[in-house]
Amino acid sequence: MKEIVVIADSRKSQIEAFIKTGGNELYQILLKSKNYRIPKNYIQWRELAALISINAPLFDYPALDLAQKFTAHRIALWVVKDAPIYCLDNHLLQQFQETDIGDENLIFRDLVSQIPVHSMMLLLPSKTIVSPDGGYVDFLNIHCSDVRHPEWSEGNKYGIKPHFLKPEYDVCLHFGCVDTKGTIWFNGWAINENDGAILQRPISLGTAKVGPNDDCFIRELRSLVMQCLMFLCFEKPETDNVSFKETVNQTGFAPLKEPKEKILYPRWLRETKHEKLQVRNVKQNSSHSSPSPHWRRGHWRRSAVGKGKVARRWNWIKPTFVAGDF
Repeated sequence: MKEIVVIADSRKSQIEAFIKTGGNELYQILLKSKNYRIPKNYIQWRELAALISINAPLFDYPALDLAQKFTAHRIALWVVKDAPIYCLDNHLLQQFQETDIGDENLIFRDLVSQIPVHSMMLLLPSKTIVSPDGGYVDFLNIHCSDVRHPEWSEGNKYGIKPHFLKPEYDVCLHFGCVDTKGTIWFNGWAINENDGAILQRPISLGTAKVGPNDDCFIRELRSLVMQCLMFLCFEKPETDNVSFKETVNQTGFAPLKEPKEKILYPRWLRETKHEKLQVRNVKQNSSHSSPSPHWRRGHWRRSAVGKGKVARRWNWIKPTFVAGDF
């Protein structure tokens, strides 16, 4: 497949230059064969398809550093596996940000034993997550690898053939993205299947040095990735597809009709429509001990269920916003 490497000073200018040249074969394939319609306030398919097409063929490009190669490799796997796209609801994103998961937890052990999806593209609401370089992160490509399942991490389709890269540990999770400034963020970690401990080397795979702010930001993204997988695995939500009406800007009074050609829609990652933000009112008086409005952070708890309470089930204790009642 033809490779096009575009050097530009931002992601937007890179994409514009790429599309102006006509893109590459993969870009034309993605536009025709997938034809995704994506909700408002999320990165749109034309832009995302361009990003995928620029990066996916570069997994064995010799001039790139390891962070770029691994990001490209995982994006290529998403393509050849025809893996799904999920749109993370803004309300659920906020709740994840106010939930603690820790670093060593048996829930991680149980997660890897029944991982819900091996490859996915997670779309984030626009302008909600800001990287240390000032760019917005509007998508995360997520991949799980397992030495016992090399088929999860290899494939051949659409003219690209990513090969299996044997990981250092048995089970590894990775995410990669390109923020709106054009910075590539990649992170990978292993999970010990015996005790659920997260194993991660404190090194940078890219050419740029990782500072304290970068490390903190990467940990936040790692927590978000883990919670999305935990939510799919243990909460087992009904992942409805995005509707046509959610992808258009309704103007005037004339209803917009869904196009006749074949269209694909991402899946929603959100709670049921009946779920609402939990708000607890606290009456305040003149005492200095009265609480100010704040989040009571969420966590995950293992509960006894079933006949005789012998079975165990993970439950998400959701964060609660405690509001003062003046």
